[in-house]
Amino acid sequence: MIRINLMAVERGRTKPRIGIEPAQQITLACGAIFVGVVAIVVWQLLAVRGERVRLDDQIRVVDEQLAMMSDVVGRRNEFETRSAELARRVALIESLREGQGGPVRMLDQISRSLPDGVWLTELRQEGADITIEGRATSLTMLSDLVVALEASGYFALPVTIVDSQLESEAAGEVVRFELRASFMLPSS
Repeated sequence: MIRINLMAVERGRTKPRIGIEPAQQITLACGAIFVGVVAIVVWQLLAVRGERVRLDDQIRVVDEQLAMMSDVVGRRNEFETRSAELARRVALIESLREGQGGPVRMLDQISRSLPDGVWLTELRQEGADITIEGRATSLTMLSDLVVALEASGYFALPVTIVDSQLESEAAGEVVRFELRASFMLPSS
């Protein structure tokens, strides 16, 4: 069968097209976008890996510095502990040194106040209170000791004779005595 078109429509000649059809253009554009996105993702991945390597190096350096610092901090803490201990010892030595003058002066004043014919058998100190026990050849020597202690300025008045008894010994009679006094440093 043969068909004949009786319509009078003029058909234009179609020119053969050179190039890419629109469907192919869209496919190529999508492919280019895909390749571009993949390239950006790969570039970002490489950048992140580089940044990770750089940060790992920084972390390693910081860890090494932290290890060195922990040694330094440990030594610093040890030095602070030693320093505190030494400061405590120095304070103790200073307090002992300050308190040393009193007993030394007390013994010095007692020895300076002892007249001939008096000797001590016991000396006790409880705070500022002093108890002196001893022997004297006579009551006069005992009273001379009391007067000398009171005159020294290092003992609060009065120096009290607590007990005095006459005892017989092979060399003769002696006076056994006990004195009580309060030691004080004179005001400068």
